[in-house]
Amino acid sequence: MLKLRIPRYPMPVLLRRAALAYLIIWQLSPPMAYGTGWRALAVLAMLLWLALDTLAPRSVLRRPSWPVLACIAYVFYTVMIEWLVPDSPSINAQFQIWVMMFFLLVGESQQRGRSDEARFCFWVILAVLPIWMYATLVGLQTVSADIARTLVRSSQEARDLSAQGFGGYALIYTVILCLPFLAYLALRVRQLSDVPQARWKRRALRALVWGNFILAILLVLRAGYSIAVMLSVLSLLLVFLVRSRRPLQLAISVSVVSLLVLLLSIAAGPMLQSLEGATRGTEYGAKVRDIRSSLTGGGSVGTVEGRTERYTRSLREFGENPVIGTLSFDEVGKHSTVLDRFAQYGAVFGYLFLAILMYVPIRYLGAPHMPIGLGLAFLVIALCFPMLNTVFMSWGLILYVFSRGAFVTMGIPLDLRRSKSRAAMRSDHGAAAPEPLR
Repeated sequence: MLKLRIPRYPMPVLLRRAALAYLIIWQLSPPMAYGTGWRALAVLAMLLWLALDTLAPRSVLRRPSWPVLACIAYVFYTVMIEWLVPDSPSINAQFQIWVMMFFLLVGESQQRGRSDEARFCFWVILAVLPIWMYATLVGLQTVSADIARTLVRSSQEARDLSAQGFGGYALIYTVILCLPFLAYLALRVRQLSDVPQARWKRRALRALVWGNFILAILLVLRAGYSIAVMLSVLSLLLVFLVRSRRPLQLAISVSVVSLLVLLLSIAAGPMLQSLEGATRGTEYGAKVRDIRSSLTGGGSVGTVEGRTERYTRSLREFGENPVIGTLSFDEVGKHSTVLDRFAQYGAVFGYLFLAILMYVPIRYLGAPHMPIGLGLAFLVIALCFPMLNTVFMSWGLILYVFSRGAFVTMGIPLDLRRSKSRAAMRSDHGAAAPEPLR
């Protein structure tokens, strides 16, 4: 007879998890993207979580770490700039980043002895994502091959498509950041630290991980974002081919990945030429034509040219105002979150924002038991995507919360200082240090 054990938690823990569960569902569910009521409930959930965390031991607000202080400084500075330099398009962009930084607070809180909460968020995300990945794949097949691009625009058509459960730009790139973890876990799900002993539970978790991985690959290939495809290929090569931290083996494996990327770039011209006819009239047609023209003609045209011009505009504005920036969002390129922050706010807050984005991947790259290929893939995507595109609210959910849940599931301690001190004690007593997961 099947027996289910339902753990009992204190009321504050239940309320924290309920708030986080709603925020996860709100962030990942396209039908909830535009509703005012959903957004109001999300604000209440964030306020509830902040209140509970403030009252809890080791609160991130009462005992802030440097990333929390950096977020507070960034938010106060941007609020002040918005008040002094009114810029209506900018405030919408700030809301996305402010909510993203809320998830940084959640991740920092989980870093302080709340591994169970991190694991809970991880599995909730993996339970919600397949629903909307599958719905979006169905929409791409039955409604329009271009719905992912249509959803980028704030229009009535985008609202209607979101209401039907179809995801766009944010969902695609949310999946991209999840992909290295899914690839690693799919092949090693039996070795995870929290896999239950019951056979049916192991099978259910294994099916959930593999289902997310397969749907993520299909969605990236079908959506038609060339940058998403390139980042996915690079991250998978790093996860599967870079496995050792030993200097020589690491250098060889990184060189192999670099060689493969170089060979793919050399073969891109002939491959794109052969694909151009096959993709004519599809969502890939314009991308294939533009990139091929850029490679063969030595310049950027079409969509590639538009990106180049926007990046150049932000760099030019930063070069002209390196200290305080333009302070106006209208004057920047609006196609690279990192470059736009440097152009709008200058060097100090540009570097501060970049540090906020990069500190988690860099911190865990050298963590005990951290697979080096996975760490590099996480770092590459976390750096490249904000350099090439604009970030969104759910980027913070994956960057700061999902990643920590994956680390806990893999057996990597969240409190790295205690982990290193325990490793040092074992070393002092002559015990062998544990081997990293491979």
